[in-house]
Amino acid sequence: MLSPMGTFDTALMEALLSVGISPERARAVVESFDRSIDERYSLHAQVLATKRDLVELETRLSREIGACRERIAAGDARVNEVNAGLVGRINEVNATLSGRISEVNANLSARIAESKTELLKWMLAALTAQTALLAGIVKLL
Repeated sequence: MLSPMGTFDTALMEALLSVGISPERARAVVESFDRSIDERYSLHAQVLATKRDLVELETRLSREIGACRERIAAGDARVNEVNAGLVGRINEVNATLSGRISEVNANLSARIAESKTELLKWMLAALTAQTALLAGIVKLL
């Protein structure tokens, strides 16, 4: 059964009839032509995107990009949180090390002072002994 004819179908039918083709044969050619166009359209529709397809794709991509931005923002917040924790821990370790370095420095300063005192005692004792020895030698001579 022939579907309702459009302007092109009517023009094709009239052209075929005008060259002497029988009405049945002309209808068969028009129907075949319509089926051929429908088949081509069907094949093209499977591989070509329509404006509606592109709008739907754009909408999906916009949603996905928005979701990605949200995940990135959440990741940034988590990185900032971890970074703040690390900075705090580094500051704690730094304070502990600074305190320990100050203790070691004070301890070394005290030991150096003790060593100086001990050295002065020994030098004074050695000078006293040397002076006594020289005085004894001078008396003997």
